[in-house]
Amino acid sequence: MFDDMSSLTFIHFAMFIPMKRLPSFTGLTSLKSLTLAVFLSLEKLPALDSLHRLEKLLVTCVPSLDTLPDLAPVKNVKSLILTDRGTWCCNGFLGQCNLDHPMCEVHPLWGTPAATCLSSNDPKATPETLELLAKYPENVCTGMLRPGSLEGPPTQATMDPCKGTLYRQCVDPSGVESMCYNARFMGIACDTNPFPIGMRRLQIARGVGDPCDPEFEAWLGCK
Repeated sequence: MFDDMSSLTFIHFAMFIPMKRLPSFTGLTSLKSLTLAVFLSLEKLPALDSLHRLEKLLVTCVPSLDTLPDLAPVKNVKSLILTDRGTWCCNGFLGQCNLDHPMCEVHPLWGTPAATCLSSNDPKATPETLELLAKYPENVCTGMLRPGSLEGPPTQATMDPCKGTLYRQCVDPSGVESMCYNARFMGIACDTNPFPIGMRRLQIARGVGDPCDPEFEAWLGCK
């Protein structure tokens, strides 16, 4: 698929939920940014041997990955983010198997089954892979998503209260504090995720980001 795409520099693939395998990355010799998000059934990543120019690698919400490809070909990346669960974090791929680690338990949001330890014949992380992962401790095997932390697609019922206005306070049936927000560039909808609310409050307090509108954002501290 990518064999004749040597000019491609940016890939963002998301929400291919049933996909178990990706095509080979051979041919992506100019790729600088690769994002793979919400591949709930993906079992293996292709080799990265052709991605010598890669600057950013982000893999998130791929809970069924037992191993990673050798990261030596992308050792010069400037940004590496491998968040949410991957069983490779604790199944022995990095060294010791620890099935009591949260990353190896049943996923609290996706319901992905608990992990098992790799066998002695299964591939383990190369020294180059371990070295690169160690450079980004805050971005690797962290941030496991839990119920309420990821917005679903907007619906008419969640969009109507917002009337197209960002940061407006809205009411969720659960009673949780909610805000009108366009998560992941989707439609503006009533959102219970506390992180965008906290982000907007911080932006207003520090005077950064979009100018606030006191008509709709007084509840966030706008004056």
